[in-house]
Amino acid sequence: MYRRKLKHSRVKNLHKFASQKNKSTCLVESSLEFDACFHFEFSPLIAAFEAQPLGYEYEFDNRTCRYTPDFLLTHTDGTQKFIEVKPQSKIADEDFRTRFIEKHAIAKQDGRDLILVTDKQIRVYPTLNNLKLLHRYSGFQCLTELQASVLELVKQYGSIKVGQLVNFLKVTAGELLATVLRLLSLGQLFADLTTNEISIETAIWSNNV
Repeated sequence: MYRRKLKHSRVKNLHKFASQKNKSTCLVESSLEFDACFHFEFSPLIAAFEAQPLGYEYEFDNRTCRYTPDFLLTHTDGTQKFIEVKPQSKIADEDFRTRFIEKHAIAKQDGRDLILVTDKQIRVYPTLNNLKLLHRYSGFQCLTELQASVLELVKQYGSIKVGQLVNFLKVTAGELLATVLRLLSLGQLFADLTTNEISIETAIWSNNV
């Protein structure tokens, strides 16, 4: 096992992802890996994720090769998976496919799966845009009076549109939307992130529903 260190270069731009879930910053080497972090950050099934985890060796073409997965996911049930992030356009390459089979076999020997994830699964819209929006509001820590009022109303009504809360609480749509985004990022409210961009027409609910 070994750990690979990422370094800036003329041909590769590194990306930093600030994770509230991990309480740390992830350094990744592609914009696609960066976008994958948003899915990991807000998945209720993932307890933690690590970029560039400990690597391992595998055999290929009578040679010993080194490999570092892009991510190690730790799920809430304690299981772990390695993730390889790759553009869809590159996975048909025969060399890549043969190497991936060998990498997967070694990972399985260690009790972990190696999963291939492509841009087709990561760059899904409007889901990715909504996750990025939530991430912008994930840094604030204190629960405000307005946030508490929103939680109480949602609990009372079960499911309610953001625009209805604007009328109830007599605040601006922008202020209310920012409040809802913060609560969504905390996991205290829920919404359908896969169908439409988050707006005042979005229905929200709590885990008490």
